[in-house]
Amino acid sequence: MKLTYRWLLEHLESSLTPQVIGERLTMAGLELEGLTDLRRGLERVQTGTLLVVAPHPNADRLTVCQVQVGAECLTIVCGATNHRQGDKVAVAREGAQLANGMTICISQVRGQRSEGMLCSRAELGLSGSSEGILILPPETADGLPLSTVIGRDDHLFELSLTPNRGDCLGVRGIARELGALTQTPLRPLAVQPPPVVNHPEQVRIEDAQGCPRYAGRIIRGVRIAPSPDWLRLRLEAVGLRSINNVVDVTNYILLDLNQPLHAFDLDKVQLPIVVRRAKAGECLRTLDGVERTLDGEMTVIADGQQALALAGIMGGEESGVTEATQDIFLEAAYFEPIRIARTGRKLAVQSDSRYRFERGIDPEGVLLALQRATEWIVQLAGGVAEAVTWVDAGTWSMPAPVSMRPQRINQLGGIALSPEAMSTMLGYLGCRLVDGPPHQLTFQPPSHRHDLRREEDLLEEVIRLYGYDRIQVSLPRLEVNAPERPAIERTLATVHHCLGGRGYLEVINYAFISAELQQQFNPTLRGTALLNPISAEQAVLRTCLVTGLVDNARRNVSRGNHTLRFYEVGGVFVPLSGSQLREAQRLALLLSGPLYGRNWHTPDREADFFDLKGDVTALLRSMGWDEVRFEAGGPSFLHPGRKAIILAGDLHLGWLGTLHPTVQAQRELSQSVQICELEEVALTHALHATVAPAAASRFPALERDFAFVVAQDLPSMALLEAIRTVDGSLIRSVDLFDLYTGSHLPADRKSLAVRVVLQADDRTLTDQEAQNISDRIVAQMAQQFAATLR
Repeated sequence: MKLTYRWLLEHLESSLTPQVIGERLTMAGLELEGLTDLRRGLERVQTGTLLVVAPHPNADRLTVCQVQVGAECLTIVCGATNHRQGDKVAVAREGAQLANGMTICISQVRGQRSEGMLCSRAELGLSGSSEGILILPPETADGLPLSTVIGRDDHLFELSLTPNRGDCLGVRGIARELGALTQTPLRPLAVQPPPVVNHPEQVRIEDAQGCPRYAGRIIRGVRIAPSPDWLRLRLEAVGLRSINNVVDVTNYILLDLNQPLHAFDLDKVQLPIVVRRAKAGECLRTLDGVERTLDGEMTVIADGQQALALAGIMGGEESGVTEATQDIFLEAAYFEPIRIARTGRKLAVQSDSRYRFERGIDPEGVLLALQRATEWIVQLAGGVAEAVTWVDAGTWSMPAPVSMRPQRINQLGGIALSPEAMSTMLGYLGCRLVDGPPHQLTFQPPSHRHDLRREEDLLEEVIRLYGYDRIQVSLPRLEVNAPERPAIERTLATVHHCLGGRGYLEVINYAFISAELQQQFNPTLRGTALLNPISAEQAVLRTCLVTGLVDNARRNVSRGNHTLRFYEVGGVFVPLSGSQLREAQRLALLLSGPLYGRNWHTPDREADFFDLKGDVTALLRSMGWDEVRFEAGGPSFLHPGRKAIILAGDLHLGWLGTLHPTVQAQRELSQSVQICELEEVALTHALHATVAPAAASRFPALERDFAFVVAQDLPSMALLEAIRTVDGSLIRSVDLFDLYTGSHLPADRKSLAVRVVLQADDRTLTDQEAQNISDRIVAQMAQQFAATLR
C-alpha cells in the first residue's frame, strides 16, 4: 500500500512527522517498508522564465537562453526545441543532483557559458521518457522550488499489510488507524450518500451470492481529456500511470476510499446491466488485451448480449472508456471475496480491484464512493449525472456484535485499562457500544472490519492501540512442583546409570521368539503362539528375557565381537490358566568373553560366574537391596555347579549362572556365557529412601583374619552373615578373600579365609577388646557350623 504524507493529512489533522507516523503505524501492525522523500533529485531545481531564446552561434541545434530565476538571470545552453520566450521552465542550478544521476555544474558548451540546465520530465524522474523540456503553467512564479510547484514536496509511505487488514488498502483507512493511535477524529468527508432509486431497466442482479450490492449511475456529456496536474502527479507519486480524467478519478477513489470503481462507455452497452454467473466457455477480452475463457463459477457484469467485465477484477476491452466516449455508466459494487479470489486464481489475473475485493471492502461505503467519484468526474470532465440505481440483493448483513470482558483483556494483555478507555479506543476504529451481557462490553463492529468476530479480536485491537512497546516486560511467577516419579521409573534410571557405568550396553529385542528357543530354555512352560507370526523365528511370546540376549551373543561372536556386556529391560508373558497371560517386567544381564583384552600389564581372562555376581551385587545395592544372599539353585539351562538364586529375606529376586554347556553348544556359542535375570519384584520393590551417610569414625580400625575349615557344601555367604551377627556395632565389614581345598584337608571339607574389620565410633579399640570379639566369632562358628581354625 502506497500513499503520501500530504494525502494522509487530507483525512486527518496531525502534527506528527512522516518518520514518527511510520514508527507508530509499524508498532500497530502496519509495517513501514519504505519512506521516500519525493523531493530527492529536486533539491536545487527551481522555476524560471525564459527572457531570451537565441540561436547558439556555434551550433545549429542549440539555443542560448536567458532565464530569470528569482532575482538572478542565468545563461543556459539548451538542446530542446519545444521552448520559446516567455515560457515557465524547470531550472537545475549548479550543484543539483538529478534523479537520473546527473550532477549540474557550470560549463562551456561550444564556447558558450552555461550556468545550469533546463530539465525534462524524464531528467527530473517524473516519467520514463519525455520529448522536450518541462513547460510549467504560465501563472507559475519565478524562483520557487519545483517540488512545491508540482506537488513533490512530500513523503511517500510504503506499507506492508497483513491479509486481514483489507480496510487499510485506502488512504482513509490508514488515516483511521493513525487517528485511533493518536485519538484524533477523522476529517469529515464533504460528500453525502446520494438518494437512490431502483431501476430494473438499468441494473439487475441474478448472482445474489456473488454480488450482494450494486450501484450505478449514468453521466451524460462527459469530455475525455488528460487529467489536471494535481491528479496526475498524485497518482504517479504512488506508482499509477495517468490515463484520462475519468479513469484517473476511478483509480483515485480506489486508493482514497478503498472502493474499486469501473466506468463503461454507455454507447457500447445495452441496458440493463446484469450481474450474473458466466456461461461455461464464455469468452471475454479484458483491458489487458488477453482473451479469457470463463466458467460457471465466475461472476461477470453483462448486458443483454455479452459479458462486459470480469466482476471485481478487470473491465472488458470492448466496453472501456476511450477518447470518443461521451456518456458513461459508472459502477460501484460489493462482490463476495471468496468468489473473487477463486476467479483470480483460476484466470491468473492480478489487479488492484481484485486485491481489494478478495480481502473485503466496506459494503456500506459503496454509495459514498460512487457519489464522491461522480462529483470529481463532473468537475473534471463535465456532464450531467442522473439518479443512482441501487440494488441490494439481501445476502450481506452487518457482522454480529462481539462481547469482551475488560478484566480478561487486562489479564491476558498485561495492561491496566478501564472499560471506558477501552471503549474510547475501539470507538476510534468505528466500533459502536451496544447492549450486551452484564459485566461485559459489547460492540457492533464496523462494516469495514471483517476480521472482528470474537473477544480475542477485540483484545488484539486494544493491545495494538495501547502500544506493544508500552507493555511492561515481566516474567510470570510460576511455581512448578515436579511430579514425583513412579518407583519403577526411578529404579530403571538407577539401572541404566549403574550398568552403563560398568560397561553394559542396553539392547531391545522383539518379544517374539522361536518355539525351538522356548523349548530349550523353558521346556516346562509352553509359550503362547501367535496367530499370524512374522516368521518361524518369531512364532511365540517369550517367557524369559535371556533368550534374546543369548541370541544377541551368538550373532556378535559369529561376527568377531567376543567381549560382550548386554542388558535388557522388557516384558515377558507368562501363561496362566486357560488362555490368559500375565505380562511382567524383568531385567536380564549377559556377560561373556575376555574381560580386559590384550595388554602388557594385566593378564587377560574369560569372564566367569563370580564376575557377573559382582556386577549383580553392585546393581542390587544401587537399587537399594543391601541385604541380599545367594543360594544354590536356578533354571535347568544353567551349569549345575555355577548357578544361584538371589534372595532378600523371603523375596525371590531372580537367578544368575553360567549357561549350560549343552545349551551353549546348541546355540553355537564358542565361549562361556554368564547370564542373570531379575524378577519384577526386584524392580518394583526396590528401596529408594534417602539414607543419611554415617559419619566416618575418627578412631583407627583393627583387622583380624580367620581361616575356618567347614563342610564342603556350606555356602560362604552363610558363614559371612553369621560372623556379622556376633557384634553388629563393632564389626564394620566381613569379606571372603581365599578358598582352599586340597590334600591337606579331608575331601568333604574346605577352608574359607575371612577378613573382619573392627572399629568403634567413640574410642580406640584395645587389643583385649579385639581379642574378645575374635574369641566370640570362633566360638559361634564352631557352634553353628562345626567350623575349626586352620
